[in-house]
Amino acid sequence: MKTSRNDPFDLNLCMRGLGVVITNMHSDVYEYIYHFTFKKTMKSYGQDFKDPWEQHIEHEAFFREIDDPFVQNALNTMTRLIEYKVELSLRFGIDEVEDLEDEIINLESNRFYPYTLVFKRSKSLKKLKLYYDRTISGFIESLSLYAYALTAQSNKIPLVLKRQLKLPEQESLRLLNHDDSNIELIKELIIGLMKDLSHFRSLGPKPKKAPSTKQVSISKK
Repeated sequence: MKTSRNDPFDLNLCMRGLGVVITNMHSDVYEYIYHFTFKKTMKSYGQDFKDPWEQHIEHEAFFREIDDPFVQNALNTMTRLIEYKVELSLRFGIDEVEDLEDEIINLESNRFYPYTLVFKRSKSLKKLKLYYDRTISGFIESLSLYAYALTAQSNKIPLVLKRQLKLPEQESLRLLNHDDSNIELIKELIIGLMKDLSHFRSLGPKPKKAPSTKQVSISKK
């Protein structure tokens, strides 16, 4: 069973699907933070800390102490995503656990999901940074599609809005419905992610295109 552009637009279902997407996003960023940490700053512990879910580190303060700009940049991004999810949950009465287990909501969460998760354990630190760049770019594209769908109040996004994706940074958001508070909230998140990505890129050489990968199953934590 798949979603269709012709499915009737349902605001509540759309936002609950987005809630699942955001959970996947901040879980994915957590994995990058974990591997950035144990592939560089705490490399001597790398043999013991290979799996971010088997040896999960709950306390953000641990990563805040890591003296690495890439870790701190990604940590700021994860915090943005979590804060957005909290606000989204309050607005729509979302129970994260229930929604993650709901078949219809999970199906909906795949509607605007234009990025691929990668298996990170086997990747070098250099490749991880390339994949991370592409991942955050994918997040921005996915969230932009949600903002366009909310503006159009339709799952079939008009071409004039889709063309916005090709415009640079905040110009891509100029045709949004700025009177809608849900759209404004997504817009703030997108702009924050754009700033984080720009800063991430400034920390090292300009990233080359990451190698293509096969899509893997999404880990919902």
